Amino acid sequence: MAERRRSAAYRIAFVYSAAFALAIMLLGVAVYFAADAEFRRARDRAISDEVTAILHEGSRGNMAAEVHERETAKATDSFGYALFDPSGRRIAGALDIARPDPGFGMVVFQDPEEGPDVARAKTVELADGGRLVVAIDSETVEQIDATILALFGAAFVVVLCIGFAGALLFGNYLRRRLGAISGTARGIVAGSLGQRVPVGPHGDEFDEVALALNAMLDRIAGLMDNLRQVSSDVAHDLRTPLLRLRNQLELVGSVDGAAEKAVELGDDLLKLFSAILRITEVEGGGLAHTFTAIDMSALVEDVGDSFLPAVVDSGRSLDTRAMPGITVLGDRELLAQALANLLDNAIVHTPAGTAVTLTLEAREEQAVIVVKDDGPGVSAADGARLTQRFFRGEASRTTPGNGLGLSLVAAVAAAHGGDVGIAGDQGGLRVTLSLPLPLANSL
Repeated sequence: MAERRRSAAYRIAFVYSAAFALAIMLLGVAVYFAADAEFRRARDRAISDEVTAILHEGSRGNMAAEVHERETAKATDSFGYALFDPSGRRIAGALDIARPDPGFGMVVFQDPEEGPDVARAKTVELADGGRLVVAIDSETVEQIDATILALFGAAFVVVLCIGFAGALLFGNYLRRRLGAISGTARGIVAGSLGQRVPVGPHGDEFDEVALALNAMLDRIAGLMDNLRQVSSDVAHDLRTPLLRLRNQLELVGSVDGAAEKAVELGDDLLKLFSAILRITEVEGGGLAHTFTAIDMSALVEDVGDSFLPAVVDSGRSLDTRAMPGITVLGDRELLAQALANLLDNAIVHTPAGTAVTLTLEAREEQAVIVVKDDGPGVSAADGARLTQRFFRGEASRTTPGNGLGLSLVAAVAAAHGGDVGIAGDQGGLRVTLSLPLPLANSL
């Protein structure tokens, strides 16, 4: 029980149940008083109608006869009658009371079976100074009130029992669903990183939270795996250039050009670290708030034009085609760097005579950039891994590079809410960079 008192889930459940019970009680009280008032108004209307019917008889003698007739015909009715002469003597009616004042009021009469009792009465002053009294025993309304109270009391007890049971079930449900989340968190803290929050079949708010947490945990697990992979790849890929740098430094002073070669190797290492830091910066997020509208058509044309001389000098060809009027939200420098990396990749890893195409078009609310070449392509297995850091296909081992170009492209695409697709076979390599279009461009 103490555990339930400490539990926020049970507190919420019982507070809700208590609030519901209080609302039912207030509603019952309001209904009781409204019904009681309506019954009393109906009783007064019935008395007034009865008085009016007797007064229609006219003379005191006719009214006395009417009273006698009504008492005789309605022996089981709750109405009581009394007709007084101007002197205050009761001359008709069985209602045994002292002559009351005119108007509505409560009167005490002598019940033949119960003794003194209370009734609701209306007294009318007659033209000759006499008075007509019509009354109804209050016991009828009191019995109705008692019945309403009894029914309400029983219903309220049932509501309390149902509310208590519902609070227990609701509190247990909340604890079970929240316990699954906290249990998963404790398991992960304990080192079981593969645990995930259970997701129910109903798709409710708890399931949405579970899906969001699982996506977050998957992202964290991916980053951890990526960190381990990067650490391993950095250690592996830096070993060879560092050994080369060391060897060149040993030759400084004894071999011509060794110092320049050592500086060149040092610059390559700096470029490698710069590329790693750039990818880390892009993957770290937080860039979206700096995005502006970028004329992607003009950017593709500019990058294509700037690369054309180098492509032609290398013995390859470049054809740039951009659909006009395409605008995206993003970082111009990052997008330009991504395009440059795609073209660099197409130039470095293809033989002379290769035709390279750079195209931009809008498809299904996306700006689609395609860099395609008719070079040797890559295998399906290598194509699936080209965006991994430091990965280089077997065919590119002898070419310059560090395996980070397409990794940066993938990071830039993800930062802009897009993605990268790679298709490679013996007919060439096709890299597709898809970026979401603003709503205005997609109309």
